[in-house]
Amino acid sequence: MNAPCLPRNCPKCGSSRVHRSRRRGALDVLLSHFGGEIRRCHDCRSRRCWFGTAAFPLAKDGVPEESRTGSLVLCTGFLVCLALVWWTVKRFAGG
Repeated sequence: MNAPCLPRNCPKCGSSRVHRSRRRGALDVLLSHFGGEIRRCHDCRSRRCWFGTAAFPLAKDGVPEESRTGSLVLCTGFLVCLALVWWTVKRFAGG
């Protein structure tokens, strides 16, 4: 069962014209597999990955920008921690 689509407003410009965006590159695919919604604002053209109400900016056309490096590090750290928790549960709950 799919979760209902939450209304989104762009954190950058405040527009409500935020729609699904195609996945571009391995990072987008990986984030979407972990439940992230890849969205683009039609007014300012910014792309973001949404996890619930939190939005993380994504690079345009696969080229990371300096201001987005922190978000990329944050997302990567989150995914590494998630993988470590998954491995720990799998390892010790298998009995």
